[in-house]
Amino acid sequence: MSKHNLRFVLFAVLIGLLSCAHVQRDGQRAFTFIVTADMRYAATEEYRYPWYFLGVCEAIREVGKGAFMVSPGDVDPPQSVREMLTQVFGADYLWYPVMGNHELEAASNVEYLRQYNKGGASLPNIVRKGPAGCEETTYSFDWGNTHFVVLNQYYDGSSDMGTDGDVVPELLAWLEADLAANTKKQIIVFGHEPIIAVPDIDNGRLRHQGDSLDKYPENAFNFHRLLLKYGVTAYIHGHTHSASFSKLNGLWQIDAGHCRGMETDPPEQLLLWLAEAIEEGRQRGQTEDQSIREFFNSRVSIVKKALEYMELSGGLSSKELSDEQAFKAFSQFYLESQKDSTTRNQYFQSFWESYPYSKSTFLKFYVDSKGAKVEIYRDRDRGRQYFLRHTEILD
Repeated sequence: MSKHNLRFVLFAVLIGLLSCAHVQRDGQRAFTFIVTADMRYAATEEYRYPWYFLGVCEAIREVGKGAFMVSPGDVDPPQSVREMLTQVFGADYLWYPVMGNHELEAASNVEYLRQYNKGGASLPNIVRKGPAGCEETTYSFDWGNTHFVVLNQYYDGSSDMGTDGDVVPELLAWLEADLAANTKKQIIVFGHEPIIAVPDIDNGRLRHQGDSLDKYPENAFNFHRLLLKYGVTAYIHGHTHSASFSKLNGLWQIDAGHCRGMETDPPEQLLLWLAEAIEEGRQRGQTEDQSIREFFNSRVSIVKKALEYMELSGGLSSKELSDEQAFKAFSQFYLESQKDSTTRNQYFQSFWESYPYSKSTFLKFYVDSKGAKVEIYRDRDRGRQYFLRHTEILD
């Protein structure tokens, strides 16, 4: 062997040894990651203001974006979330999305998530793709000394959009096989719905009790028991908009809350947007009534919620209010607001006095060879000024 070839071989061996050493160090390396949930429409172009999801991303940038972000569901439309993350953190920032119930409302959302992890192995560090029929939206991946599992709880054993939130036996069997094969020290599991809903840490609001995974108690029990059997560090979810941390018979369950900034559009904002819509409609030759109708149709659920908390729904909840009842009340609200600022301000006051506002939230996790901890950040003032609300060691 010539001296040149010998030097090349020695160089290659050295690189190999250094690579092995890097892998070993990587297994022990400390890292951080971010969790955000339920941002939904607040990531779309229309909402790109600091008091919506954009403000959450800017607050995350200040505390450190971590190695990646996981979003446990209700990320619709997911392409808007991806665009926002690219805008704030760069195109190379890793995002692991989880299927939520609202993604099922549009086939385009589900298809986007399938393509985002095409073939079940497009995302980095994938260890195992999901079961048949759910290969792309259920998966596991490794990072450092931790094994992460993402579950699509809308998988019914054959379709990835076949249930209303459950851990069916087929999904449970896949999860057990995945956990049994794991060699990492720590395990963190993500799904959209809680095993059981827990009240918000600040306002005590309790949502989705009895219609989360606990709607199917036997399957929820088996899921909980399996996570305990394999020593899962934490189960992290969204769905309720209520941030919380609790230990369920030895298992940490952490609710990521919502990260919309403003949890809903208040009446002040609706009037501003409606005025813009009427002006744009006028330029297109539309009547005011046509523009109000068009605006209403684009935000039916949000308008109904505003009407309920302004006490303009005739005592009905937003879910009980029909579209025609809501349109009539909304048109009346607009006309009265135009004529009388005192009445308008009284409506605003009623909204803010009765709306059970849950603070916008994001989580930052710290993981090292000793364990993990989570920092819970919340907004101080309706989508603005995020602060560290609580730190919990996940022992």
